[in-house]
Amino acid sequence: MTTFSIYFDASGHPDGLDVLSVAGFIADVDQWIGFERNWREILDRPDFQVSTLHMKTFCHSIGEFSGWRNDEPRRRKFLSALIAVIKTRVRHSFASSIYLPAYRELDRKYMLSERIVPLAYCGASAVGNVRLWARRWGIPQSDISYFFEDGDKDRHKLEDELRRTYGISPVFLKKSQSVAFQAADLLAYEQFRANQKVVPQPGTFSLEEMRHPLQDLVTIPNGDDSSDWGITERPELEEFCREQKIPLRGAAS
Repeated sequence: MTTFSIYFDASGHPDGLDVLSVAGFIADVDQWIGFERNWREILDRPDFQVSTLHMKTFCHSIGEFSGWRNDEPRRRKFLSALIAVIKTRVRHSFASSIYLPAYRELDRKYMLSERIVPLAYCGASAVGNVRLWARRWGIPQSDISYFFEDGDKDRHKLEDELRRTYGISPVFLKKSQSVAFQAADLLAYEQFRANQKVVPQPGTFSLEEMRHPLQDLVTIPNGDDSSDWGITERPELEEFCREQKIPLRGAAS
């Protein structure tokens, strides 16, 4: 029997930013073993020599990456090498984002935040896509374990939502407990950055205008026409409020 694990990480924050993204990769046990070995080999290479990838420190050239500032060839070579490991070792990718200005607008109209918070919405959406993918491939739901990086605001509400909606109990781990979270962090960050750019100006950007890491990551299976990557905007959120029969503010009394 083959068992699968998916590791999710989040990028963005529900307070003060425009996008929150949850993303991750699924693979079987043997693939993850090979992934960890290959990933650590890249980190340990003499031309890189870092202990971990964290996109916040990498993109701001701080911490272990403080000497990489303005060294674009080295930075691109590093991410390309890591993404090559992901392409070789994972089975599928999933990403769910939410446009927070639309969420805040509808939260003023509906009691939306009382029903679901952005992290729980994105996490549940991504897990829903994992479950649909598993059905397409005849993988029993009981053979999939769900891991989320610990430390995000509202993680307990995410946990409650997944139990209520799907009857699953996700496992929350620190990023240091699995290198798979580093790959999830990379995908979540690139989703966050891309949607920050695209959503306010729909239809004006092609993939070739996106960051190079995203152009590489999109070649990893993510559903037909990227159906397992997506962002929820105002129309989808309003439909959610209606389907869930979320009360209008002021109407509950």
